[in-house]
Amino acid sequence: MKIKNKLTALMLSISLILPLITHAQDRQLAQEEITQKRVALVIGNGNYVNARKLVNPVNDANDMAKALTDVGFEVISGTNLSLKQMTEKVREFGDKLKASGGVGLFYYAGHGIQVNSRNYLIPVEADISREDEIDFAALNFDIVLRKMATANNGLNIVILDACRNNPFARSWNRGEEEGGLAQINAPTGTFIAYATSPDKTASDGTGRNGLYTAELLKFIKQPNMKIEETFKEVRKAVKQASGDKQIPWDSSSLSGEFYFKTDKSTIAKTVTNNQTTETMITAKTKAEQEKEAWDLVKNSASASDFRYYLEEFPSGANAAAAKIRLEELIWQTVRGSDKAKIQAYLNEFPSGANASAARIRIKQLEESANVTTNPTPTSNNSTNRTAGAISKATLPGGVEMSFAYIPAGSFEMGRAEPNSMTNFRENPGHTVKISREFWMQTTEVTQAQWKAIMGALPSKCDYGKLKGLFLGDNKPIVCVSWDDAQKFVSQMNLKNDGYKYRLPTEAEWEYAARAGTTGDYAGDLDSMAWYYKNAGDQILSGEWNEDKVESNNNRTHDVGTKQANAWGLYDMHGNVWEWCQDWYGSYPSGTVTDPTGATSGSRRVLRGGTWHLTAEGLRSAVRFFDKPSHRDVREGFRVVRQ
Repeated sequence: MKIKNKLTALMLSISLILPLITHAQDRQLAQEEITQKRVALVIGNGNYVNARKLVNPVNDANDMAKALTDVGFEVISGTNLSLKQMTEKVREFGDKLKASGGVGLFYYAGHGIQVNSRNYLIPVEADISREDEIDFAALNFDIVLRKMATANNGLNIVILDACRNNPFARSWNRGEEEGGLAQINAPTGTFIAYATSPDKTASDGTGRNGLYTAELLKFIKQPNMKIEETFKEVRKAVKQASGDKQIPWDSSSLSGEFYFKTDKSTIAKTVTNNQTTETMITAKTKAEQEKEAWDLVKNSASASDFRYYLEEFPSGANAAAAKIRLEELIWQTVRGSDKAKIQAYLNEFPSGANASAARIRIKQLEESANVTTNPTPTSNNSTNRTAGAISKATLPGGVEMSFAYIPAGSFEMGRAEPNSMTNFRENPGHTVKISREFWMQTTEVTQAQWKAIMGALPSKCDYGKLKGLFLGDNKPIVCVSWDDAQKFVSQMNLKNDGYKYRLPTEAEWEYAARAGTTGDYAGDLDSMAWYYKNAGDQILSGEWNEDKVESNNNRTHDVGTKQANAWGLYDMHGNVWEWCQDWYGSYPSGTVTDPTGATSGSRRVLRGGTWHLTAEGLRSAVRFFDKPSHRDVREGFRVVRQ
């Protein structure tokens, strides 16, 4: 039987009967969940007086209170509460939890915001005109955690459907990118669930319930599902329903197991010496499944086997070892092949153990083919290597792509001093040396250029629904992920035209965007940028969505129609965010040469701002990030070549 078939069979297997541990101190185990005390506090705020009203939190809270009651919780609840009422409910909840022990659960739906990495739950009467007065008008979530921790009850669950846009963003002079809640490390014995990823915002929903709570209500009554499995299923359902725009998040420090509902038909009883022992028939744990899968593939000489393993367990205990083995097997396969296959290896493993050898091999192949690796400008500047000299590439169908010459040099990257415009993670300011010249595309990749290389527009974006607001051969390609951009680059490199194409590093991008300037912008912003002042009616409050884009005429614009910077680059401020090669991470300090960002991570860098932002979000130093698989009508890219 092939490895993949064995893995498939493994995922469907059921384990032997596992005896329940009945130690009285461990309140997290399944047998105790049948009878132990459960206390919950449920709050839903929607009828806000001084902030945008929310349609569903009251329904969410009422429905969640009933669902929790049905699975054995004693529920304390309240809706549309003031700060005083919220505080009183938290005190009542903490006292009851301390007295009864068992399992504690806190659920909140409504407005929630973060300030200085602390989360606050907003009462209905709040009017917070100044960010530094948040503690006077909102409930610090740390108070809830402290109440649960001091109860010494053993197991606590927190569910926050509160990751909506900051309702006070306008008066606080904050950008839309800073919505959502900050991630909290779960205290010992605690499971914390968020409606969406840290720093992201969640949908209030259009039906009776918010999107996240609607899915949670479906799974909370499923019998014999461990809490981790319950929220994994919720995450998959929300991710699919939102088209990957909302991805729930959780943080856990549980060491035992918890089930919202236990089906007693799965409890088997045996009697030995007049003593009854209960055991539960349950599926293999994820760790057991992963170990068995790893045992199947770990000695394999096939790269496919390790891909199968990583498809099933991308974050498994042996995932790192699987990636190392996969990279080594692929390199052994391609090292004696042609340039295209070696380049494909590099695209997949740009920091692999054999990446340096691969780059050297490509240079050897280029030399043997007598291919020039330095482009010669084709224009009036054909013999002039000055900044802004233009070189062109011709794509299939006669479509052209222009590149501006960017010389080597040094610049100050980021912002050196804290000020009112440091909300985009731009510090510390540091000196960067760019040691090699390169050529940067003068515009963002257009839809005509994309079609010339890839054949058709991305299927993930419904341009028809948006009625052409984003459609046009000379408009930037949007709805492309970082992964999609890499595929475009790979196809460009298959042209074998003597140049290497890639995404710019974050340092190269800011160096080229500044074009020798040191201020916030590389020139007069209105002359250089498509942004909210001239791209349509800006939506400064409320949740951004495609229907609002259509009704407000927000949109992208043809590339190259605004003024270029001093080095001949258009739309470096505004129009669309642009993917960079780097993983997102903290800046270094001091002087660095040719930095390439963090060595690993979960999100890739975006630069340049977009058509719907205010001027602050378009500065040369602004940083943003997103998951490599994310697609959005505000995200595109441009390429460089060497």
